[in-house]
Amino acid sequence: MKYTRDTFALKYTSGGDAVPENCHSMITYREALLADADAIAALHARSWQQHYRGILRDAYLDREVEEDRRVVWHERFQHPKPTQYVVVAEEEGVINGFACTYAQHDPQWGALLDNLHVSPHWQGRGVGRALMQASAQWVKQQEKEEGLYLWVFEKNTAARAFYDSVGGTHQERATVDNPDGGQGVVFRYVWPDVTSLINE
Repeated sequence: MKYTRDTFALKYTSGGDAVPENCHSMITYREALLADADAIAALHARSWQQHYRGILRDAYLDREVEEDRRVVWHERFQHPKPTQYVVVAEEEGVINGFACTYAQHDPQWGALLDNLHVSPHWQGRGVGRALMQASAQWVKQQEKEEGLYLWVFEKNTAARAFYDSVGGTHQERATVDNPDGGQGVVFRYVWPDVTSLINE
């Protein structure tokens, strides 16, 4: 499966198979724009509220996360790093998933997949996998030999199971500062060769 940086001509059904352009209920993948900042921030906040109970403070999730994510995403789009790539999964103009990657982030592990989130009704239907494949393809275009890695909370067992299913290797455990002011335990998952991820 091949992707370009700007748009992805392939569309997908809920099962993840490519389908003709005139079919309904399809997801389209494209590079994100500044105009997408609010929609991405809202999806990011909802995803954290859904999955991070017991990981981040309730007060942060209930009262602060929406504005926090809005500030973060407007900053990312208004002053993007040259190594930043954001891809969205869109259905009829509605963003239902996104991934944000930074190339050449770590001299040992390569590019950082910093964020991957999918709307609840599209989870388990191939969207997260496609977003990861799009990100991996972009990484390979930047530096053919670069790997990919991410951090995932130890308590986020559903996400860990997904990363296991797409060939990620649990490399190490660490404690990090959380955006709510606390600390959390995370696992580093790695893909030393992104080609294996692209071909999943």
